[in-house]
Amino acid sequence: MGEDDSRLVTVLTTGDGRTITFASSILKEAGIPYFEKGGVSRRLGLYLINASARFVEIQVRAVDVAAARKLLAENELKPD
Repeated sequence: MGEDDSRLVTVLTTGDGRTITFASSILKEAGIPYFEKGGVSRRLGLYLINASARFVEIQVRAVDVAAARKLLAENELKPD
């Protein structure tokens, strides 16, 4: 895997908490590592709020973009 393959790419942007949870569970179940940029961080059971961020960007490695977008679309989510 090259350096460019590991850069993060946004595959979904949303301000809806249910959509974030659903998309995250789809990616996790598929074994695709992801990162939630902005909004509320839910890592380690801690909720840290970035008040200036209304939306969350779900990002994956460049190498996983096509698979992530396909899974999100198949589950009626509109990928970026």
